[in-house]
Amino acid sequence: MKKIIVKKSHCCLVFLTVLFFLATPVMATQKAELWLWKFDEFLSGKCGWCGDFVTFKEGESRSSLSDFSLYDQDGYYAVSLKGPSKSTITLFGTEDFTTKQGFLIIIKQDNKTVSIDDLEAFIPETWVKVEAQEGVSGTYSAYYHPYPNFKNYIRSGKWGHWWDNLSSISKPVF
Repeated sequence: MKKIIVKKSHCCLVFLTVLFFLATPVMATQKAELWLWKFDEFLSGKCGWCGDFVTFKEGESRSSLSDFSLYDQDGYYAVSLKGPSKSTITLFGTEDFTTKQGFLIIIKQDNKTVSIDDLEAFIPETWVKVEAQEGVSGTYSAYYHPYPNFKNYIRSGKWGHWWDNLSSISKPVF
């Protein structure tokens, strides 16, 4: 009986050790994740993070957000971007990643969560570097191509660098 208990505990220890070493590279290469919040002061109230949200992970670009429960509701969007430095996401004002109704490129510059409450608060057509604010947001760069009420009409999101063919966009500020 004693040998069986020792063998079971030994197998369990070996399993946990192997699991730890297999999981470590996964944790070290953490993927970015975007939380896209939608706030409607008449539906949710002015209580901070009481809006509804949709998430998508790096590599899972979404050509349409129409399946989001608040897609057609009034209100404005805000974002939280988690993940490693250099993670890049672009939010578009139209479906299928078209640029005709504005877009916002966000590039993380550190490993802290980036929080942006006003998606229109950037100098248009210029790369801007926003320094970290302790307890509020990490450092990031942003490029905003404006369109009226852009923050109310986010329709798609794309991960990664895609803008090389747009002559109006210069190199990002790091």
